[in-house]
Amino acid sequence: MKMKKTAFFLLLFFLLNAVNASAYEFTKINRLFSVLENDYVNETNLKNIALTSLKTLSDFDENLRFYNNDSQAFLYENNNLIGIFELPRENQNPVLWQELLTSVLTTSARRSDKLGGRESELETRILKTMADNLDIYSRIDDLPSAELDIRYDKRNNILYVRPTAFFEGISQKIQTVVTAFPHNSGLIFDLRECRGGSFNEALRTADLFLDSTIIAYSQGKDNQKRYYTATPGDILKGKPIAVLTGRITASAAELVAAALSEQSRATLIGTRTYGKNSIQSTYRIKDRILFLTSGHFYTPSGKSLEKDGLTPQICTGINNSCISPDSTNSAKDIQIAINLIKKNFG
Repeated sequence: MKMKKTAFFLLLFFLLNAVNASAYEFTKINRLFSVLENDYVNETNLKNIALTSLKTLSDFDENLRFYNNDSQAFLYENNNLIGIFELPRENQNPVLWQELLTSVLTTSARRSDKLGGRESELETRILKTMADNLDIYSRIDDLPSAELDIRYDKRNNILYVRPTAFFEGISQKIQTVVTAFPHNSGLIFDLRECRGGSFNEALRTADLFLDSTIIAYSQGKDNQKRYYTATPGDILKGKPIAVLTGRITASAAELVAAALSEQSRATLIGTRTYGKNSIQSTYRIKDRILFLTSGHFYTPSGKSLEKDGLTPQICTGINNSCISPDSTNSAKDIQIAINLIKKNFG
C-alpha cells in the first residue's frame, strides 16, 4: 500500500511538472507584437524579423534546426522533422507572426531537453534578437539608471548640473537642486555626455525653465501633431542658462537644448550635437525594458534634428569649429559658460 502511494505521488509530481512546462505562454513576445501593432512608427518586415529570430534556436540547442521556404517552416531535432508550420501570407500581420513564433517556440521547448525550464531565457534571447532587427535605436535592455553630477561654484554663485541621461526622476532632482540655491546667478547645463533618455522626462526638464511657451511637438504612428507647452513659471526666474553640447548629445538631450535655445532661454556652447529626433518609448517587460521607436519630435520652430543636429551659438571645437571633434579641454567650455552668465546676470 505504501509503495502504491509513493508511486501515485511520483506520478502526480511528474504530471504537474509536465503541465507547468507546457503552460509557458511567452507573454513578453506577445507584448512586443502588441506594441509593434499599436505604437511602432517605422516600417518593418515582420516576416524577416520573426524568421531570423527563430533561426537562433540552435544557439540554445545545437540539435535544433529551423528552416523555411516561401510558404512553410520546418523544425528539426537531431535531423528528425518534429514540426511543420504554415507561414502567414500577410507579411505585416503582427497577430499571425506572433502565433507562428510562439507555436515554434512551444514545440521546441517541449521536445528539447536543453530548453526544458529555460523558456524565459529563450524568450528573452528571441525578444532581444527581434528588437535589434527593428532599427538602430530600438532594443531590449536592463532597467535604466541615470546619474546627476551637481556642483555649486560659490565664488561665482553659479550652479552646474550634468545628467548622464533623462530617465525617470531626473527632472525632479534638477528642480530640487535649483530651488535649494535660490540666490544663484545662473545655471550651466552640461549635456555633452548625455545620450538621451525618456521623451517625457526631457519635456518635464525643459518645462522647468520655460514659461507657457512651446517645448516641442511630436508625430507618432497616426501622423497627428501633438504640441507640448510649458506650464506657467520659470524656476530660475529668467536667470541666464548656458547649455554645453557635443557630438554625443542626442535625442532627449537635444530636445531640451533645442527648446531652451529656440525660446531664447539659453545659449548653446560647444560643438554640433548627434542629430537624433526619434522618440524611444519604454515598455516594462518583466525584468527588462523594451526601448521602441514610437514617434519623432520637432523643435518649437518645426525643425527635425535628424542627422544635422543642433549647432551652438558659441563653438568651441578645434580652431573654434562647430563640427570638428569636441574640444579636449572641458574646462574651456565651462569657463566660457561662466563668463557668459556673469555678463548676462542682472
